[in-house]
Amino acid sequence: MVGAFVRTVMTISIGSILWAKLGLFTWLIAVLVYLTGLGIGWMSSHQWQYQVKFEQIGQQIAIATIDIFDRGLSLSQLRKWLLSPFQALVWLIKSRLNLRWSVPLIILSTIGTISMLGITVWLRFEHPLTEFRFSSPDTYRQLLITQQILARDLPTVNYLPIFPSLAAFLSALSGIHPVQVVHLLGAIVGTLLVLSIGYTTRCLTKNGAAALAASYSLGAYLFTWNLPISGRLPLEIQNCLGMIRDTLNAGLVRSWAVGEPELGALFVILAIGCSTHIARSAQRREAVINTLCCMILVAIIAPQLLVLILFGGLGLIFGRQMAMFSISIAWPILAVLAAIPDQNFPMFKSALTTLPIGLSLTVGLFFVAVASGGRLLLANWSAPICLTIFIAVTLNFSLPSLPQLDYLEYDAAARKAVEISRIFPYQQWTVVAPIEQLSQVYGRGWYEDAAQFTAKYQDRVSNPSFVFPQPTTLFVFVEKQPFTTDKPEYPVLYSVLIDPTYRNYRSPSGRAQLAAAMLKLCETYRKQHPPLNSRIYYENDRLRIYQFIPQPRNIRSKP
Repeated sequence: MVGAFVRTVMTISIGSILWAKLGLFTWLIAVLVYLTGLGIGWMSSHQWQYQVKFEQIGQQIAIATIDIFDRGLSLSQLRKWLLSPFQALVWLIKSRLNLRWSVPLIILSTIGTISMLGITVWLRFEHPLTEFRFSSPDTYRQLLITQQILARDLPTVNYLPIFPSLAAFLSALSGIHPVQVVHLLGAIVGTLLVLSIGYTTRCLTKNGAAALAASYSLGAYLFTWNLPISGRLPLEIQNCLGMIRDTLNAGLVRSWAVGEPELGALFVILAIGCSTHIARSAQRREAVINTLCCMILVAIIAPQLLVLILFGGLGLIFGRQMAMFSISIAWPILAVLAAIPDQNFPMFKSALTTLPIGLSLTVGLFFVAVASGGRLLLANWSAPICLTIFIAVTLNFSLPSLPQLDYLEYDAAARKAVEISRIFPYQQWTVVAPIEQLSQVYGRGWYEDAAQFTAKYQDRVSNPSFVFPQPTTLFVFVEKQPFTTDKPEYPVLYSVLIDPTYRNYRSPSGRAQLAAAMLKLCETYRKQHPPLNSRIYYENDRLRIYQFIPQPRNIRSKP
């Protein structure tokens, strides 16, 4: 399963970029490639004896059809067919896992697994399922690149955007809007990170309880830091600890709003887990291919993280537990080096961003050490007792607090932008809004910056004969109550102060002035034109969206 996932991601992500470059990225291509991949995987699993297998399937279908017409479709036979996938899954688990645990550990691991999966899914899917807007500013950039790939308009970036290419492929395959796909894909990758931690810890330690503890620590996110930093420490240490604290607290949001660093860390973990199977002669070929695919993806996404694979590989020479020790220690060390101010370690920034993932491996390593020491007194009960204490303590004292979400817009603005892109014909409308709406409507309609639109027309709308020259329907987003964040303002550089995006949308005073000017402009225009061509499309207590339909003479006068 891990190998199939790695190879599929590599094929889809790189293939999507190549199709976009060739102008072939369409829904039909995505479906054909997906079905072809399923067919190749199915034939490979049957040693390419597809002709014989097709004949067997045809004979089974013919016999079943004749039997139905002869004796009818009984309820017991129907139940057997419906339950056959579940029975195959149960057989697969029994045949592959082959667990030899004690009964108490099996019971406790079942409870712990259910708790871990429940907390993981709830923590990572709560916000994506309830909010249309993004909780991380970087996600807007990921969405814009995704829209550009879907529009076959490749972005000019100095790297291969793997996460956006996956989102574009899934959006084209499913027909779901890219905003929702990016939301859900981030949460899915965050969940896969938790499962991969358990998989690799299990491969390296052969300890199921340690694997559960490591994956539980990341799934429940036990790494938020709320303790104050002592002012008695040297300033350099305070700055270093402050950066680590901010990174850990921001990692809670990034657990469902993942980016390229987290996706690269996922394949770092899987590369180390897959490499443990190279020693087995029966699985060597597949393990080598899977490990190389993971390393290629890491080199594309976050090449700085390749050093972690190097540490894990060197440790693996001396044994699996040594590999677990080396990567569990190397990850936090590289993160600390990246957090030291005024030092030349920017290449380790990805290790700092993904520090919670490395800390979860450290938790698994620490659990193995404690459980091994406890065997001197508790024998086979050491792992169940240690796991019980760990889960009980963390549930009471270490669960994460509410994160500080840096939203940049009202949720209604994001929902209505997506609604407009679905309801109205492509390229027949223009959204006039803050910069966040650009990524939501790119390729489906036109976009005009709200500040530039206001500066261009605010002195002309007072003329009753004036009409907007745009040949498309205008949807103007006006904030009746300017959007503000709870994040305190800090002194900013002069280069940031003069930046139009900061001045118009990030500065509270600048955003308030722009909102007032836009409201005055739109109200003046609406009062001077008939309701048929000028109306309010949507309104709540904070947001108003005007719809201005071009008049016939505007369309005739279009050059």
